[in-house]
Amino acid sequence: MTNEALSGRGLLIAGTPVRDTETLKKNLVELAGKDREDVVHGRLADEIIVASAAASLPISFPSLQHFWENLLFRLGAIASMTALTSGVYDCDYYDPVAGPEPRLGTTGDSRVSKYWEFITPGGTDAAWQQVADTDSLAAITPAEGHTLPFRGECAGAFQLTVFWGLLNGLGADGFSKLAAEFGTMLVGPWTDNPATDFMAQKASLQDPPIPGDYMYFKNKDDYLEWAPDGFWQGLNAMYMGKDMLGTRHYSGMGASWLSEQNLRASLVNAYYHDCYPHTVNCPLAEVRFTIRRLLQVPDTITKAAMPLRSDHPSKGTVPTTTSLRAQGYQALSRDTYENPRTTVEECAVLFGITALDLHQQQSAALENPETRFDAPGASIVLSYHNPEDDRRNPQAVVRVIVKLKQGFAAQ
Repeated sequence: MTNEALSGRGLLIAGTPVRDTETLKKNLVELAGKDREDVVHGRLADEIIVASAAASLPISFPSLQHFWENLLFRLGAIASMTALTSGVYDCDYYDPVAGPEPRLGTTGDSRVSKYWEFITPGGTDAAWQQVADTDSLAAITPAEGHTLPFRGECAGAFQLTVFWGLLNGLGADGFSKLAAEFGTMLVGPWTDNPATDFMAQKASLQDPPIPGDYMYFKNKDDYLEWAPDGFWQGLNAMYMGKDMLGTRHYSGMGASWLSEQNLRASLVNAYYHDCYPHTVNCPLAEVRFTIRRLLQVPDTITKAAMPLRSDHPSKGTVPTTTSLRAQGYQALSRDTYENPRTTVEECAVLFGITALDLHQQQSAALENPETRFDAPGASIVLSYHNPEDDRRNPQAVVRVIVKLKQGFAAQ
């Protein structure tokens, strides 16, 4: 490969490619001070630097100071994910059937603290937004009565580690400065979430991952056909770095410090549990990483619009199976129906809801997340043909899976 080709890839600081990582570490110690030398020469920092320099696409920072802050951000996010998955932070999945209910910030009956409110009125979904005019630092600080305990799912958990990573890596002042730029925090939905500003740069799955990277580990593609209420269509995971033997490890809520082999086994087991009698025929090909994003403080941050909310959410209705067939729905099994191509508007009319009643499917990926609605007697899941479509655009073309509950299938 020519020098010209090499100059446009890997780690670039102030426009200059980094080829000598030891000199970079020396410069970082000079910048950060001798008291941070152990951080610079730590095993995780070394892997971050080496993997960044070896990337096939450019990873660019305007200055050495900016790279140092991003290094601290990654280390803070990894520490936060470790705390989340090891029980230091009180975080776990909610269960819409048996409990616990979705919760953020308090042990009280309201299930939210003064800093957070449910995006969906009634609080049945794991989706929250920061209350207007509250202090972002107070809202995210891991202390009882603020952001803990958390009962949600893996997308919201990863978003929390982004915010906690900024706090733990850059300190209270650094976090508050960024929060003044990105505005209202969300936990749960990917759309309009400022956490995604720090996960904006796509990266190749063929390159060695960089500790702190967002990686989506997808279960078999038909998981939602058989388990639309399940939580394991995939895992929003963080690459945590190599162990002493060089094995890569990953973590996400419900999966702590797992190798790819053990992570795959966990999702395959979840598929068998949730989708039986359907099986995974080729685990290595059908359960796999599909998305990788760099964890990085962007050069500029734009405040996202507040998510639209329905003041009067619909309960919805479930049509008979005869009506479903008449509207183009085909039986996948005795109680599951599919319409491979319809629109959000047509779906909303059929089920007696509005587009504002849709909320994000649990364990959805950052890219092209599915939405859902839970009507009395059925679960409805929408997958979007165009990944860039607004989730609530009435004309968005979607595939719809309807799972009828007991008492509705025979109608």
